[in-house]
Amino acid sequence: MQVLSVKYKAKKYKWIIYTALGTVLLMIILFASIFGKLQTDSCDTTTTVTNLESKDMEQNAKNIYAHWKQKYNATPQSSAGILGVLELESRLNPSAVNSSSGATGLAQWLGGRKDKLEALAKKEGKEATNLGVQLDYLDQELNESYYSKNKEIFTYTDVRKATKAWLMDFEGMSKNPEQWYLSQRYAYADHWYSVFGTTDPVSSSALANASQGSIDELGCSSDTSYSGSDIVKTAESMKGYFYYVQSHPSSDLGSDLKNPSKTGGTDCSGFIWLTLNKAGYKVPANMGWFTGSMASDAKGSHQYLKQINENDAKAGDIVIVNQGAGAGNNGHTAILLGKWQGKETKIIQEGGDTSGHVNEGKFGTSFSILLDGGDVVLARPVKK
Repeated sequence: MQVLSVKYKAKKYKWIIYTALGTVLLMIILFASIFGKLQTDSCDTTTTVTNLESKDMEQNAKNIYAHWKQKYNATPQSSAGILGVLELESRLNPSAVNSSSGATGLAQWLGGRKDKLEALAKKEGKEATNLGVQLDYLDQELNESYYSKNKEIFTYTDVRKATKAWLMDFEGMSKNPEQWYLSQRYAYADHWYSVFGTTDPVSSSALANASQGSIDELGCSSDTSYSGSDIVKTAESMKGYFYYVQSHPSSDLGSDLKNPSKTGGTDCSGFIWLTLNKAGYKVPANMGWFTGSMASDAKGSHQYLKQINENDAKAGDIVIVNQGAGAGNNGHTAILLGKWQGKETKIIQEGGDTSGHVNEGKFGTSFSILLDGGDVVLARPVKK
């Protein structure tokens, strides 16, 4: 009986030891599994849920910048540059949908990318048009190998370099120059940089010039020797020319833009460009401006236009009116045919009436739909 008791006790102790060891081993495995899962989740940026609802364009821009600042330590220059691209795509409206293609959201996602956006929205239990969902999806794309190199753009300290890099690399537009619209995107980007920061050397210069421009607007700088008769004469020589189209430059204007085809197409800012180009004034290459960038230049860098006081405005000067950023139908511009007299000022313009050709009119009539809340800028062309 003594022998059996010893054997029994030995087996009993072995069983206790094995059970204890097994329990410890099981706990280690479970702990490792849980800890490993937590570690994996903490590194998976695609699972982060951003809770942001869409507001007005400026608030959306600020929220997007804050998101990128937190996520990528983005510079204000890079964020402004990217926003300049996205504003032309969607007006920073996550609910924007292209009526012809169905492209959706901030970056106008289409096809398989749109499907993935909708799948993420379903996973988060939100609509695909939710701002937070779209920022999460953008993060998801930036973590894919194909797009990951674009995260470098968030380190850029040059606004326009960031704009072009995002357009070419993330948007994949390097082979589609007809869709670049760089002058418009740059103007939008410059605007957002003026909202976010002033440390970019290029934009700082523009802001400094803008300060000087505000002094000019108050009438502290007046060029009494200026005569815009050559501009007026050139503009009037094109009366009845062109058909209206928002394209710069339209191929049917011909190759010699100092002598454009009268049956070609252009818009209001294109007509101003053609007039100033022929009259010997400074203009951007390839008709690269629109009413938004014209006003920005007049107020800021003064490369082609310089803002003036209404008391100085006379024949040959330019009037520009924009609502918001001035893209598309949100802006109009014309040449003054005489001294500024408010709504009674005589002008020559492309568009602004029902003919669609270069025509004469009055400021109050031709600009009426933009004057409610529109920004009116009077500017003088810069001679070569």
